[in-house]
Formats: sequence, C-alpha cells, structure tokens
Amino acid sequence: MAWLQRAYASWALAAGALPARRVVWGLALAFCLWVLLDVLVLQVTGGLSPASFDAMVRTRLLVAPADPRVLVVDIDEPSLKRMSGEFGRWPWPRDTLATVLDYLEQQQPAAIVWDILFSDVDRLSPGGDAAMDAAAARSRHSHFPVARLAQATDAQSQITRAVLPGLWVPGSTPVASAPGATVAVIPPALPAVAAGRLGFNNGYVDADGVLRRYRAFESLADGSSIQSITMSTLSVMNPGAYRDAVAQLPESGAGELIAWRRSAHAYPHVAFADVFAAADGGPVRNALPDFAGKLIIIGSSAAALHDIHPTPLSANQAGVDSLATVLDNAINQRHLRELPRWLDALIAVLLCLGLAYWVQRNKMASLTVLTLVLPAGLLLLSYATLNGAAVFVDLKLSAALALLFLTLLRYWNQLRRKFWCTPAAPDGGELALWPLRRDAPWLEAPLDHLIDLLEQQAGACRVVVPDVHLALFQELRWPELAHQAAIVGPPAQLARLQALWSAQPQDLGRPGATMLPLNPNADRRQIADAALRAWSEPEYKNTKKGLP
Repeated sequence: MAWLQRAYASWALAAGALPARRVVWGLALAFCLWVLLDVLVLQVTGGLSPASFDAMVRTRLLVAPADPRVLVVDIDEPSLKRMSGEFGRWPWPRDTLATVLDYLEQQQPAAIVWDILFSDVDRLSPGGDAAMDAAAARSRHSHFPVARLAQATDAQSQITRAVLPGLWVPGSTPVASAPGATVAVIPPALPAVAAGRLGFNNGYVDADGVLRRYRAFESLADGSSIQSITMSTLSVMNPGAYRDAVAQLPESGAGELIAWRRSAHAYPHVAFADVFAAADGGPVRNALPDFAGKLIIIGSSAAALHDIHPTPLSANQAGVDSLATVLDNAINQRHLRELPRWLDALIAVLLCLGLAYWVQRNKMASLTVLTLVLPAGLLLLSYATLNGAAVFVDLKLSAALALLFLTLLRYWNQLRRKFWCTPAAPDGGELALWPLRRDAPWLEAPLDHLIDLLEQQAGACRVVVPDVHLALFQELRWPELAHQAAIVGPPAQLARLQALWSAQPQDLGRPGATMLPLNPNADRRQIADAALRAWSEPEYKNTKKGLP
C-alpha cells in the first residue's frame, strides 16, 4: 500500500497547489453541467424525493381541514359480516346496491360517487343487475368509475366516444385529420351505468408502490381527452372550476400531487350495512347522518376486498379514503403542483454559481457555516411550501448539490492549507523567516486570508503556524502558541510583503521587526527552531507598531 500512499500524497500536493479561483469556478462548472445532463436527460437525481416528501407530509404544521360535506358509505368488515347471513360473501347481488342508491337519492345529496366497478354481469342474480340498472337510470347524482388499461393498448380497443360518451371531456374535439380514438378501459356491463357520468379511477402509484399523485385527465391519440371520476364530480359540484380545468387541459403524465389531510382517516365513515338497513326498513344499529347536500362516496375499506395501498400517511390506506381526499381537493381547488424539471435544474445551476461567487467574495472560511446552514435552509424552505402553498418547491436536489459542493471545497481547502503550510523542498537559494503575531488565534479565517495573500503576492513563500483546530465547544490546547505564525521564503518576496504591509497594513497580525536568515538547505526541524527563536525575541514580543 506504500505506492498508493505515495500516489495520493503526490496528487494531494498537486491539488492543493491549484489556484483557488480555478478550483472554485471549475467545480461550479462541473456541477452545473452535471445538473443539466442529469435533470434534463438522465433523470437520475432530479424529480421528487419520495422519502423526504413523505416525511414532510407526515410532519406538516398547516393542513387543510376535511370538507364536512364529504362522507364515505363504507363496505367495511362489519358490514360484510352483518350482511353475509342473508346475501353471502361479496359480491352481493346488486339489488342491495340499488336499494341503497334509491335511498340516498331520496336524501338529495350533492353527488354520489361509486368506488365500485360494474364491469361484469352477475350471472347468478340477473334480477339484481336489472334492479341496479334501473336504479342507475333513475339516479340524478351518480358518477361511475371505469378501469383504465395501459395507454399503449388503446389502438387495440373497440371502445369509442359513441360507446361511453360520459367518459370523454365535453368539448374536447379530436384533430380533424386524425381518426377517431379508441380507449382501452374496462367498461361497465350495465347499460344505464355505461350511459351515465363516467370517469377513470385508477390509482397510479410511483415506482416504490406509494400513491402520491392523481390524474385529472388523459389525452388520447386523436387530441380528445377522457376525464377522471373526480373531474366528472367536479363538473357538477363546481362547474366554474371544471371549466377552468378543461381550459388548461394538461397532457397525460405523472399527475398532480395529492394534498393529503392530517391523517389517513380524515373523513367520516358510515357502515353500508346501516344504510342498507335504513333503506330496507330494518333496524339501524348506529344513527345515520343527514345525507342532504353531501358528497357521498360508496366504497370499501375492508382489507378482504383489497382496495388498500400505501400513501405518505399510511402503509395501508383505504382507496376510498384516497379518493375522498382527491375529491375534496378538486371541489375546494386545493392544488399541489411541482416545479417543472427545467426550473428545478435552473435553481440548482444558479445555486452552484451563487456558491462559487460567495466563496470567492467571503473566502474559504465561510464554508463551515455554509455547509451546516445552507442545505438545512433549503430543505426547510421545501417543507414550508408544503404547508399550504399551491406549489411544492422540492429543493432536495439543490440541497444535496450544495452539501456535496461545499464538502468537496472544504476537503480541497484542507489540501490547500497543507500545501501552503508545508515548507518547500530546499533548492539552495536564499531563505529567510519573517515572524507574525496576532492578538487573536490563527484560526481558519485569518489563515486562509494569509494563504490568499501569499498566492497572489509571494508564491514561493510558505506559512509556519501551529496546528490550531478548534472544534465546537472546545478550548485551545496551547493558546500561547496559537497567536504565533511566520512566513518562510526568498528574502526578495518577503521584502515585497514588507512593502505591502508598510503601504497598506494587513489585518493579519503584527510582523516582527526583522527577518531571520535561514540556511538555504534548512529542513522542517530547523525552520521550526528558527520560528521559536523569532517568537521569543523581546523586540518581537514587545513590538506595538505592527510594522518593521
């Protein structure tokens, strides 16, 4: 491993000798190029950070309250058990659903949203299908779902706008030159349902299986669009918002982030068995609420019916509760949009350039505070936008780049200090030592300032300074030595520094009155001995002028 250590030492020496301006701006340019390549082409680190987003969602301080009009009629586990004696296992004959639908229609709700597919005929109970079909035809408030299949299979479908007119967005006209589009969905088997208000109701999860977004519309190959069941409901409950949404009709994509409520169980549930009992004239175990003016969602939270999926709020959230949240957001116009990728990239690029400018103006010593404060501040800003803002500003990429950029700069600055604080190999030329003393210790900021001065004015000189590393809440081990330093180099360059000090005193301590000549072949030990002698000279310790 000796060869590896020698190779690293050689590389570290060369890296530490690089000019600060070149390193800072070169690193900033490399980061900018990576951001543009990754965010706009590779898409590896850009986009939403699932883990940080979910954590922020769960710890929000400001959360919109649940709309009191939203109510879930729940086919829950107790309902399945209570009704199994008469109707057996799920699915029950559809006349049970028809009975509940007719009862709810009499209560004058604002809307009835079905989170149940009617995709197959019930061959065991055709009478139940007939009853449900008749009830759907009578219903004036129902919205029914269809299951959207993969968009790539649209061309193989035979379902057109004429088959399911309620699925298409009214007024979304196809391109004149394009043939009429077909759409791949699982259509309702009941004629009245197929002719009713429709919308797809798919939950499109992210790559990690968590539901975070919901699609309002999907565009088809001919330029027309189909709508979600949420938009179908919005067209009735808030026609103005629906028209605005259609006017800004988005393309098919990942969808809009869901603005979640405080918990996974934010909306009141009424057992389906109780509603059925009331509709059938039987005894009701639990008092029913007033359904008038309510947005009623009929669905299931029963684990046995498998409409369960992970969300940022829960690993097992019922799909009906997720749908309730999306409907609440739609009718109350609670949007949570994301920054486009190009803007995400622009923020990260500007941050890299801004950091480079800051470091150039405030020197390397500012990196310690920046490394601690800046990434945390960016994440805090992201968190703040999740508390009621309409746009989630995800600065995860910027925070990560800032942390990496500043960490690399701090590492390089350590190499730089090692280079400038290590005497150069003897070359036989003249060598002298010029002592410096500060009232304050030679910590990072003044040491970096002195190195900057040498880099600009005396490139052959080096700094002799005791190692002073002040950790948090620690005291200096040898404060008597921490105030001392010396510059070693050719007398001509030291004289140039003396002239600079005379013309414009530097805030870098009081120089000694004289320079000490050194053996041209002095090694580190001899230089250290000379520095100690210089620091102990009475004329140096007692000088108050600050100039030779």
